[in-house]
Amino acid sequence: MATTSLWAIRGRIDHAIEYIENEEKTAEQVIDYVTNGYKTGDKRFVTCINCNMFDPQKSMIQTKKLFHDESQITAFHGYQSFKKGEISAEKAHEIGVRLAQELYGDCFEIIVSTHLDRDHMHNHLFFNSTSFIDGKRFCNTKKDYRELKNKSDELCKEYGLSVIKNPKNRSQKVNYHRVKSYIKDIQHEIDVLVDYSATLRTLLDYMAIKGYRHERIDGEDYIYHPYYQEPIPVKSLGENYHFDHIRERLSDRYIMIQEVAHLSSYVKLKDYYKQYKSKKLTGIAGLYIAYFISEGVLPSPKQRLSKEAKQALHKLDLFTKEVDLLCHYQIENINQLDTFQQQMQEKLDELIKERQKCYKGRMKAKSTEDKDKWSLLAKQFTPDIKKYRELIKASERIRSRSFDPELEKQARKKIKSRDER
Repeated sequence: MATTSLWAIRGRIDHAIEYIENEEKTAEQVIDYVTNGYKTGDKRFVTCINCNMFDPQKSMIQTKKLFHDESQITAFHGYQSFKKGEISAEKAHEIGVRLAQELYGDCFEIIVSTHLDRDHMHNHLFFNSTSFIDGKRFCNTKKDYRELKNKSDELCKEYGLSVIKNPKNRSQKVNYHRVKSYIKDIQHEIDVLVDYSATLRTLLDYMAIKGYRHERIDGEDYIYHPYYQEPIPVKSLGENYHFDHIRERLSDRYIMIQEVAHLSSYVKLKDYYKQYKSKKLTGIAGLYIAYFISEGVLPSPKQRLSKEAKQALHKLDLFTKEVDLLCHYQIENINQLDTFQQQMQEKLDELIKERQKCYKGRMKAKSTEDKDKWSLLAKQFTPDIKKYRELIKASERIRSRSFDPELEKQARKKIKSRDER
């Protein structure tokens, strides 16, 4: 037995893919949620159709650029859930791949992912809204959903699985719980963004970046969730999330004039700045500091923490981690960076392999006590896995900036100016 649903994705594809692969929603924010290691058995149950398995969003974005498709709906996200205990992960994934291939495989780039994190197996189907064959767009009509459901039922029968006889009531129940989870997502985003926004307009702009959309219909405010095509009334979010109350929450925040040097990231970066000035910081790290100086990040006087400043401080945190990495591991050039990243990847792969053994042990365990023991063992690997993933991501950010000729030119000009003094 399998329940199905299909909805549109609005906003940038890479944001959607990140959400789908997101580790906080799986084992560690739509492609990272879908292909997350914990949910998918460390990506053993992830299949890419018609796109690069290492960088699927790049394939999808290139298709859109090729056909000049700038429509708001960028992709579609389908869901196929099986009855508890009725099917193995391997069979569920096989059915999901066949479902995607037979319905959309002739025209669209697709990611199929089977999640193992619940007590029931379920597949996620994420596919480009633009055809790589002719640039035509998928419409997601009622007919399309019926075809999805009918094909799913057909495959379930073929594999000897049960089929829902009265899907109408079941569908209403699934939709209710889904909407409830989307409301919680919106509430969470507002709570977080209140601290980073000066006005309601700014907050809504930030939400739009994450794929949410605000619309006013017949005098009422609505929010569209990135993975749900129906508008959700703002009044259904609760009194604390009505726009008038959000304005009050924003006005209650007093943006103080603070010295940025009090922030830990700035303090640490300022130490590196001193080393740079005394010509002790060389290689990529020196280029980084030179770039910060040219951008006005260093040295910094007292600043008002506006929304722009807060965005800059977030970048500053990332930059600090990157300079930390270069200095701590004494990385002087790109070759050393490549070697370091390879070493971190090998350590990460080994830890993931060990954690996977724990997941297998948990799946085979019969008693709740044994399952809990395996879960605790698996959790012990999470901090180190997170650490190595952050180091690998920082390495990738460093490489992307290091190969930017404009940034390097800017930084080298600043170094030349320093040396001439």
